[in-house]
Amino acid sequence: MNVYVFNPDNDLALANGGEHYTPTPMAELFRRDLQLLPCWIASPGDCVLCDSSHWQSWAESHGLSVNIITYNDLPHLDDNTLICPWGWSPAMRRRLLRHGVKESLLPTAEQTNQWRELSHRRTSIALHNAIARHAGKQFCQAPVELSDIDAIVEFANAHPGCFAKEPWSGSGHGVYRAIDPNGRDFRQRCLGALKRQGSMMCEIPFDRVMDFAIEMKCEKGKTRITGYSIFQSDFHLQYKRGIVDASQSLRNRIASQFADFQIVEHATVKAIDEVAAKHYDGHIGVDMLLHSNPDGSIGINPCVELNLRTTMGAVTASLGQRHGMKGYFAIVPVTSITEHDITLTPITHETKMAAIITQENEKQ
Repeated sequence: MNVYVFNPDNDLALANGGEHYTPTPMAELFRRDLQLLPCWIASPGDCVLCDSSHWQSWAESHGLSVNIITYNDLPHLDDNTLICPWGWSPAMRRRLLRHGVKESLLPTAEQTNQWRELSHRRTSIALHNAIARHAGKQFCQAPVELSDIDAIVEFANAHPGCFAKEPWSGSGHGVYRAIDPNGRDFRQRCLGALKRQGSMMCEIPFDRVMDFAIEMKCEKGKTRITGYSIFQSDFHLQYKRGIVDASQSLRNRIASQFADFQIVEHATVKAIDEVAAKHYDGHIGVDMLLHSNPDGSIGINPCVELNLRTTMGAVTASLGQRHGMKGYFAIVPVTSITEHDITLTPITHETKMAAIITQENEKQ
């Protein structure tokens, strides 16, 4: 039996680095409002940890054969239980211990520290190199890690519109677009990131055609593909919404624009085996993009991000493949929900945010 725990602020906890991380009020609100989102990736008979057991009736009304448990149930979990948080951090391990989870059900402190290091954005460099080796070709320039502000500004001037990324951040946060690399704002943001995290990952810009990801799972040293996600992001790479459809349909969309996608798939699985799977069990997503080359051909960046955790892409893949849904998935303020939207998380008088699927036109 699996027990799913929604901790969407995992990237913030990793950036903090310690066991005593405290969520911000906004992060806690997001967790509270969307705490039932893992119901859509859990299998029948699995459990989802929530603040109250009264959400069991909501799950059942949506045809979800999961068991809602609370923190009071954690000390009584069976010895064969597999704990599946959205993401692991030293703080998550300590939180579960504090609520009575047996230590034998949790990764060791050493493992969570190792997974934190694997979550550092420099791992994308290793993944780029491993994918190139297994595919027999380098698809694009890999990111570079820089720890000096002058070197970052020099890179940004050499590559107008490039991205400078904090080592630990997610969903587009901690990503700075170098619109004015010599301006005070860009310099101050990068100096703050260097002070907090010691370095930044700098990446050249692309003429983006499609943002997508291969969703995978690592188990006992091996990696398998669990689905695909195609999504839209904004100017600063923050996640906006994802397409919900059957896995084969999503894969066909990608492969129809990039003929060598199968080569990239196989190379990515082998690369994850090599870089992550021998150290880590759980969901993992590799964000990629297709881009237009100057000659009009389509190229690929095979590793924009490595997410050593569950992702919204894993949710959209499950919604399409396992639950047979179609549409466009997004997290939105409840005040913006319309008659076109199917809600995937509960709404009460206190709810501020909700997960939805909308049937709106893709261009909207």
